[in-house]
Amino acid sequence: MKENTFIHSQFECDKHGRDFGYRLLKMEDVFSFETSSTSKDPFKSHRIDFFTLLLLMEGEMTHEVDFIAYKMMAGDCLFISKEQIHKFDKTSSYKGYILIFTEEFLLKHLSLSAFSKISFLSNYHLNPSLFKTFGDMEIFVNALQRELSFNLGVIREDIVASMLTVFLLKAQLRTSHALKSYYGDYGQFVKFQNLVSTKYKYTRSAKYYANLLNIPYKQLNKLSRAFSKKTAKEYINNYIILEAKRNLVATNAPVKEIAYKCGFKEATNFIKFFKRITGDTPVRFREMRLKIS
Repeated sequence: MKENTFIHSQFECDKHGRDFGYRLLKMEDVFSFETSSTSKDPFKSHRIDFFTLLLLMEGEMTHEVDFIAYKMMAGDCLFISKEQIHKFDKTSSYKGYILIFTEEFLLKHLSLSAFSKISFLSNYHLNPSLFKTFGDMEIFVNALQRELSFNLGVIREDIVASMLTVFLLKAQLRTSHALKSYYGDYGQFVKFQNLVSTKYKYTRSAKYYANLLNIPYKQLNKLSRAFSKKTAKEYINNYIILEAKRNLVATNAPVKEIAYKCGFKEATNFIKFFKRITGDTPVRFREMRLKIS
């Protein structure tokens, strides 16, 4: 794991300590973990490097993911992608489960066909994070608990993965982008997204990305507007701002270091860029978010 989290050491392991890459946890158990100086408080914003499904069984809660508050009712499921930051609701009364799983676990056990159809795994920002399960969640959790109670060795990994695949595919059917996945121009936009996520530190030029994709700049803008409601330049800038916000809230790194991570040689240029888009300076944004947390 790239960062310590309150849930870091909670993946299923075999008797030799091998990490299976998944774990089903009760929310109340997670909240009872004692936090140390090397762990994260679940009620404060923290970044994860694995996938998470929040499965709310009783009550209601507000869960914040990447600075967006999601109101959850019993029967709701919230998907949180790796690299996002989130925090739990400390004020509400609720019960449920947290299913965590790594990208390695998915790539090892999910077919390429299934992985490509579950678009929110790689394109969470284009799909709703919150969805109704209409009874599927309780069936899924009960079946998963039953299977996890048996000692089936490595076979259990395949069983868990199969059950998870079915649940995620059903969830995909309920999103606004159901099975839209890699048809037509959408695949080209996904390539643009992937390039931005790996090269945003080096350039903010939309024309640069158009050249990499070997398409006209106007076509890239058309693609970006179609799938993100933003121009290519706006999409790039918003991605950088989100990364900056995540670092400001989830780490104690100084602004100068975060500026460098986001591709700015001078902190003053980063501060001007951040304030132009958000209306706040990085320091003020960090202070306000820490007060909320």
